[in-house]
Amino acid sequence: MKPIFRTFGVLLCAAQLLIVSAAEPLSPAEQAMLQSIHARTLQGHVSFLAADSMEGRDTPSRGLDIAADYIASQFRRYGLQPAAGDTYFQNAAFVKAKQPMDQFSFLLTAGDGQFRADAAHTAVSAEGAFSLSEATPVKIALSAESSALPAAAEVAGKAVVLLPGELRGRALYEKRAAVQALKPAVLVVAGQAFMMREQLREAGSGTPRPPVVTISDQAFAALAAKIDGSSKLTISIQAPVEEPVALKNVAAILPGSDPTLSKTFLILSAHYDHTGVNPRAEGDKINNGANDDASGVATVLAIAEALSSSPQKPKRSILFITYFGEEKGLLGSRYYAAHPLVPLAQTAGNLNFEHMGRTDDNEGSRTGKLTATGFDYTTLGQDLTEAAKLTGIETWKHERNSDGFFGSSDNQSLANAGVPAITLSVSYIFPDYHRPGDHWDKIDYANMERVVRTSALAAARVANAAQEPHWVESNPRTAGYHKSWQQLHGVH
Repeated sequence: MKPIFRTFGVLLCAAQLLIVSAAEPLSPAEQAMLQSIHARTLQGHVSFLAADSMEGRDTPSRGLDIAADYIASQFRRYGLQPAAGDTYFQNAAFVKAKQPMDQFSFLLTAGDGQFRADAAHTAVSAEGAFSLSEATPVKIALSAESSALPAAAEVAGKAVVLLPGELRGRALYEKRAAVQALKPAVLVVAGQAFMMREQLREAGSGTPRPPVVTISDQAFAALAAKIDGSSKLTISIQAPVEEPVALKNVAAILPGSDPTLSKTFLILSAHYDHTGVNPRAEGDKINNGANDDASGVATVLAIAEALSSSPQKPKRSILFITYFGEEKGLLGSRYYAAHPLVPLAQTAGNLNFEHMGRTDDNEGSRTGKLTATGFDYTTLGQDLTEAAKLTGIETWKHERNSDGFFGSSDNQSLANAGVPAITLSVSYIFPDYHRPGDHWDKIDYANMERVVRTSALAAARVANAAQEPHWVESNPRTAGYHKSWQQLHGVH
């Protein structure tokens, strides 16, 4: 029964493709371009990038450097132009900072209670030594009903204690960043303290940020809720031990064929790092990162090869870029947004790719389906849907994850700058997500061929369209991004 079912499914998909294509036919050039994308090529890319010898492509690591060289070699083979002068590498100077905790001390007095922080349940992010003695803290308590922040004058230079309430994930991250922007002397957060003693940050990145102390102890949260004008806070933080680290994005350009549109760019991107080796795991310790995100890199490479080898080149120029450090906080894409290789004002849009290979989503099969973060934030979602109609793929918006994951992928860095940007994927959460079992042989390469062809068609049509992608203003979630777009283009 299984072989018969599969054959019937193939015939059904072919029939659907013919019916839809009859209504909106592909051009001969588009058909040839899509047919040049093969499952075996995708398998070759993914199996190399996710091999055990790459040791999980941690940022930084030897495996990450080998992956960068491999990607550059493919760009070179396709005849693409180096995007960073005469090289495919956008070099980024970072520092790896290790935060010692042996002399860390923290004492909060509120009402008739005291709390001394335990270093084992505390995470510290600091750019230098810091101390204060018996300062009066400012409490900011957030809730689902009210998350308004005090005026800058009430926060600047003060010791601030942030109680997140029910806020989690992206909402909490954004609120914490907003508090940091008010320039407190130190920010103390009652929340989950991830035990990262090593952190990466750009070298010489400007004005030092205030130290952040995160304490995951319910006793602290309970006492912090009682903070008033008589409360006192004493903190001592050691300076981090820093080591320079050389990182790099890998980028190439396919020049556009139109004299006018070639001055604008479409970015196709993915992150080539993963989470490395887990020494605490039993048995297999390597987080291979086949689906996350060797599959996204393979997608970028396959589309780059297809478009560069096509006799009919896109009208817009295309920047292909793979980022370092996504798993460490979107480091590579944030670096690119701060140091763009092509002007952001001339960047029409960004299609980012993650989780393009696995169809065994934790919620069920995603065979023949393609989704996106921020699916209805920009017209790129519409472009994807139109391309999918022509290739027999179903596009859909996940009720929760499409919006929820928008800030968790590299599209966020470009979106913050105002560039219409989304991340395409087949699944959001799958078995082995961020685990050693994310192996190359678990990818559904036949399905991946179909969705990569769909993605290539969407990219080609965006690159050839006279009108640039734009934010959907009727969606209230896009207000901030649209405002950034207006500032980017000088629109008032």
